[in-house]
Amino acid sequence: MDDVRPAARAESIPVALWGIALIALAPFPVAALLFAYGAAQWASSSLTLLIAWSAITLAFLGGVRWGLETREPSPRIARQAFSFLCAVAAVVVLLARGRAPDSWILGGFLTAFLIQWLFDHQTPDTPSRYPILSTAVTGSACVSLALALEKAMNG
Repeated sequence: MDDVRPAARAESIPVALWGIALIALAPFPVAALLFAYGAAQWASSSLTLLIAWSAITLAFLGGVRWGLETREPSPRIARQAFSFLCAVAAVVVLLARGRAPDSWILGGFLTAFLIQWLFDHQTPDTPSRYPILSTAVTGSACVSLALALEKAMNG
């Protein structure tokens, strides 16, 4: 008899985890919509919220990746370094505010989210639910950042 293994089954994502994820993602579209379409009095605060939440979320994703890697018997230094660099990139882009145009800040966060997403999807041995959640976070962040970027560039 052949030793045939069944196909890997995707882990289901618990409803509570989706609920927490959706609540955590809410600041992205709320801030972007207020910045792009809200009253002028909300523009500055909503842009600050979007930028700060982007930094927090990028650092969080790096921490998740770090945690996934540290559970391995022999953690890979390159994966841990990249995890740390996500947080560093978030802080660098955040601290560039006021020194660079807002469009560059938004574009920097957009780029950082896309790079971390690409890196995450090349990661072997992660729980099957992680790419789905990573895509949800990155999608929400990038669509929101792109909306704000368009407003920052074109007024």
